[in-house]
Amino acid sequence: MTESEDPARNTSELPPFLNTWRKMYIAVLVHLAVLILLFYAFTWYFE
Repeated sequence: MTESEDPARNTSELPPFLNTWRKMYIAVLVHLAVLILLFYAFTWYFE
């Protein structure tokens, strides 16, 4: 397998603003958790 065929070394497959897909997935999950907490807080406050 050549370097261009190895998906782990293919730099064109990297996410646009984080270095690795692992960091991208963690950022998405943290963002989702923050949104859930904010919506819960708004619901609790304005209930």
